[in-house]
Amino acid sequence: MPNQYFAEGPDDFLPLEEVLSMSGLDYVRKMVTGDVPSPTVQKLMAYRITEVEEGRVTCRGTPGHPQTNGYGGIHGGWYAMMLDTVMTCSVITGLKKGQTQTTLEFKVNLIRAIKPGTEVIGVGQLDHIGRSTGVARGEIRGAEDGRLYATGTATCFVMTPEL
Repeated sequence: MPNQYFAEGPDDFLPLEEVLSMSGLDYVRKMVTGDVPSPTVQKLMAYRITEVEEGRVTCRGTPGHPQTNGYGGIHGGWYAMMLDTVMTCSVITGLKKGQTQTTLEFKVNLIRAIKPGTEVIGVGQLDHIGRSTGVARGEIRGAEDGRLYATGTATCFVMTPEL
């Protein structure tokens, strides 16, 4: 497993100028190798990015009691967080130096409940990257049995900020 680490505070993140000096693919790869910090929310939500290639990002996670709702099931927000991560990061892998992005909208379809303690794999796939938008899709499947737990789609706004 890579030596990925998580930001402890805002000062741990690279300045925007430094992030923009590399391609999106390089930036996400550096998160996985531990050369730059990953967002703390991944640690809190019990998942991490494990594989990155151009247009595709994979996360593995095992939600447990801290990610449950009042009924003891995995909270729907957990599915949304993992899917937002893999879909948005797949868009980021398509960004050129000098570009950044933000999520415009995303949709999640919950197919079945994830039992606490079940390891799952989330995969995001870039479908389109243009001058102003990126579109991706994602899914969450069981790591052992491949069962489909959720799907999603996302649209991101691609920007070239002036510094």
